[in-house]
Amino acid sequence: MLELSIPEWLFTVWSYIWMGMEHLFTGYDHLLFLLGLIIVRLKWNEYLKIITSFTIGHSITLVLAALEIVEIPGAIIEPLIALSIVFVAAENMLRKQYKWRWLITALFGLIHGFGFAGLLKGRFSGDVALPLFSFNLGIELGQLAVLLVLLPIIHKIGQTRWKVQTVYGVSSIIGVFGIYWFLERVI
Repeated sequence: MLELSIPEWLFTVWSYIWMGMEHLFTGYDHLLFLLGLIIVRLKWNEYLKIITSFTIGHSITLVLAALEIVEIPGAIIEPLIALSIVFVAAENMLRKQYKWRWLITALFGLIHGFGFAGLLKGRFSGDVALPLFSFNLGIELGQLAVLLVLLPIIHKIGQTRWKVQTVYGVSSIIGVFGIYWFLERVI
């Protein structure tokens, strides 16, 4: 009987991809941040710019933090992540145009990357490139799955007469959670 064995590198890749996806799917603050970014109806290329800039931002700080080049305590990062959620929710209700949202999202991505890196602290031994890349890929695959589910729904809501009320209502809920998490993390 032929026994199949999985190469260790492939096991490492899958383990870290799964860890990244799991972190995203169970990170309600990250999910609400993502929802806050995309709840406003934009052109598809604008969504792409926003998500790409967030990816670039969090990838930079994820690498810097995971390699212990830059270290910012969770007591600072976690409240900032909560405030980024509040900011996006408020922006959804106060702005009419989102021309520069991609740039703001890139800056918030830098903050969120430190939050992602907290999960990886102390997990590396030896080669870090493959696990780091795989974890980041897992986060991106998780985001893509969320987007594939939410964007058609958001697009459909954007065609209704309740689009403004929906954006305000959802953004208000997101903002309340952001404020709650901020207070919880600083008190």
